[in-house]
Amino acid sequence: MKKSILKIVAFIGIFIILYAAMTAVFSNHPDFRIAQSIRAFYDEPAGSLQGVYIGTSTCYAFWNALMAWKNHGLTVFPYTCAGMPLYAIEYVIREARKTQPDALYIVSINSVVFDAMDISHVHHVLSYMPDSELKRKLRDHLCDLLGLGWSERLELYLPWIRMRQYWTEYLDEGIIPRVDGMKAASHYDNFLSRSLNLTRRYRTTEKRTPITDNQRACLEHLMDYCDAEGVRVLFVAVPRDEKTANLLGRINTACDLIRERGHDVLYLNDQVGAIPLDLSQDFYDPTHTNIHGAIKFTDYLSKYLIETYGLEDRRGDPAYASWDSGLARYMEIIAPYVLDFEPEAGSRDFSLAEPRGVKVSPAGDARAEIAWRPVKGAEVYCVYRKEGAKGVWERVAATEDCAFADGGLRGGVEYRYTVVPARRSGEDLLYGNFSTFGQSITL
Repeated sequence: MKKSILKIVAFIGIFIILYAAMTAVFSNHPDFRIAQSIRAFYDEPAGSLQGVYIGTSTCYAFWNALMAWKNHGLTVFPYTCAGMPLYAIEYVIREARKTQPDALYIVSINSVVFDAMDISHVHHVLSYMPDSELKRKLRDHLCDLLGLGWSERLELYLPWIRMRQYWTEYLDEGIIPRVDGMKAASHYDNFLSRSLNLTRRYRTTEKRTPITDNQRACLEHLMDYCDAEGVRVLFVAVPRDEKTANLLGRINTACDLIRERGHDVLYLNDQVGAIPLDLSQDFYDPTHTNIHGAIKFTDYLSKYLIETYGLEDRRGDPAYASWDSGLARYMEIIAPYVLDFEPEAGSRDFSLAEPRGVKVSPAGDARAEIAWRPVKGAEVYCVYRKEGAKGVWERVAATEDCAFADGGLRGGVEYRYTVVPARRSGEDLLYGNFSTFGQSITL
């Protein structure tokens, strides 16, 4: 009898251990971007963050925490995932305030354009959130909104059922993506290497389109919570090419509601030129900036946060050494994709237009000639070159002419060139607009 009882107890114990282990592994979505944001958030020391940026993938595409640290000394961390439902944001703020109670909470209001949600969005937001009563309430809340029955909810309690489709990715990624220490600063391929011209399709509107009753109730409840708890919150609408004017109208309506309640709104859909974003090349898809757009947006929002909320520069504080080490690694990763001055605050004069008529042509053995039309206001032109898509941009000339002959090249190698207009400011140069991908030639 005693042996039977011991066997039963041992079986139950082994089952509990296996259940906990499988849940710990397979509740985590293999998308490394979610791991670098939500999972990494919990590595930040309590009370160390000045701000937490909450919302969909818009947040980690537009906001670059390490660029804000590099140029302004801000510690504003994105707690974000693809498709984070508007209905989850209050819960996420409650969760984040467990360790960052005094932070400014920046909420992406662009998620109001989504009036549909599916169970994948629930998985995204819950994947790396530690188990707690709050997580259970969030899970039940989202399931109730989706109208899920118990059979459908089961995969949220036994997550390996859902995550079996990702098992190959789990094995390839080493089961759980490792936190890379780069403060959720984006470095996925599309973000670094793609560009989409939105010049002809980007729109703004004054239209107001009704939001759903659930969305209105969600926003009201969120603001009630912030008012009751004294949470500092800023709602931000970033510039995105939404599919229709009606979708933009939803954002306008939501912003009106928030302003009526006396909360701060930063509406940027009509501020593309002020940031300034180049619609021809600063986005990689209609709703996400690439690395070039993110650098500009981050600098703009950082200055706004400093001026409006008095966020202080924390560079030089040894308590934030991990931000310095993360930045050093990140700069190495983005080196093949940005020019040396791009990440430096105050290095630009966007009134200098991108040079037109840039042509790269062979000029004899191992030589190439680059020519372009003059730019109004430019005093010097900096010519940059790199080998192929993965080479690092190198400045090979600074000339007052509108042509340059580059020598010492190797046959069969692809070279890319871009020309940057600049003007002098004391001993420094201020750099204008340029082609981020450049012109290529293979000798």
